[in-house]
Amino acid sequence: MTNYDIIILGGGPGGYSAAFRAAELGKKVAIVDDNNLGGVCLNWGCIPTKSLLKNAEAMDTINASKSYGISVDNISVDFKFILDKSTKARQRLSRGLHHQVKKHKIDFHAGYGTFVDKNTITVNAKNLTAETFIIATGSTPKRLPSLDVEQGKIIYAKDIFKMSTFPKSITIIGAGAIGVEFAYFFNSFGVQVTLIEAKENILPQEDIEVSNWVEKVFKKKNIKVQTNTIAETVDDEKVLISIGVEGNSKKIGLKNLGIEFKENNHINVDACGRTSVDNIYAVGDVIGSPWLAHVSQAEGVFVAEYLCGLDPKKIDYESIPACTYSKPEVASIGATEQELVKKNIEFKVAKSFFVANGKAVAVSSTDGFIKILVSPQNKILGAHIVGSNATEMISEISIIKSNNLTIQNIFDSIHPHPTFSEAIFETLLQLK
Repeated sequence: MTNYDIIILGGGPGGYSAAFRAAELGKKVAIVDDNNLGGVCLNWGCIPTKSLLKNAEAMDTINASKSYGISVDNISVDFKFILDKSTKARQRLSRGLHHQVKKHKIDFHAGYGTFVDKNTITVNAKNLTAETFIIATGSTPKRLPSLDVEQGKIIYAKDIFKMSTFPKSITIIGAGAIGVEFAYFFNSFGVQVTLIEAKENILPQEDIEVSNWVEKVFKKKNIKVQTNTIAETVDDEKVLISIGVEGNSKKIGLKNLGIEFKENNHINVDACGRTSVDNIYAVGDVIGSPWLAHVSQAEGVFVAEYLCGLDPKKIDYESIPACTYSKPEVASIGATEQELVKKNIEFKVAKSFFVANGKAVAVSSTDGFIKILVSPQNKILGAHIVGSNATEMISEISIIKSNNLTIQNIFDSIHPHPTFSEAIFETLLQLK
């Protein structure tokens, strides 16, 4: 039997971040994972999908080549190459994580861990004990059993990497970030796409103006968008389900320990990440929304530092940036205008369109706008960007908001010209 200070179940962003930080702080640490370090994010989500989306962006550029004075003929697309390229990207990063595990002198146990008691798990018939455990087992897509479709047609995001060719048509059920990104991807390669969302708007967590803008762009791309719609029967070649996730908390012995759960198999934790069992903590997707890799990482580091006796700053869940990597990109942080109105919170609005930005005009990427919501005390309450480089620009807003600074701090900085990011400065000038 091997004894540890901390054993972490799951090697995704929350798990490996916690492991690295705890090891740096002198703890004897082990990770238990199925050998695909990086979790869904690295292996099937964030990283490989961004590789796919880069190919879609390249295809868009080729299709618009005449607008750049370039003629391109006899275009061919190698779907297998596109998938292989994304696989190589995630394999390279996974190897890097395995190297970091060794560098930090963390023991790695390939397999699945099941709790025997609050201090013991079994992995491949071997018992491991620890003073403390961190559950970082992630999430799995929610199923839609009521859908009247041939089972062979139904796929989930992970299944796309097993496909051999593009389908002629695809219906995507669920228009959150995953659904919108794949709608853009397939549409770029000529697939007939129908995007169905049960709520009133696509990207329902975003500011309505942003959602409406993306829907307008998608319709111009001939993507069929259906909102306020419950999918029942679908005739397309493939049906991609992206209606949310549930926690990977089953079959690891948690109920026998008396662990408390929330809906959709998510584990209930307190403000420090502690479950209802005092030496077992949980981080990342398994504890619920927001299901974002950077949130998982932050939670992993926080819990590791807390367990090592430090006094880490609590995570500000009102200042978490969210990103959608479609075209146009979408990025946001903080409250939407609708939320502020509903709560009767006073605010000012600064808004500008990329059609007035020099860099956007120069590179023919004028689609979109920036909308920033500011308190009477000139603090940022929310920011919403739709357009090129939105997912990069949101970090500037994140720093200002997370540190409780005012927009004067942006005025005191000098932004390079010409850039997309200077549009943030120019937008806020309306409030100076």
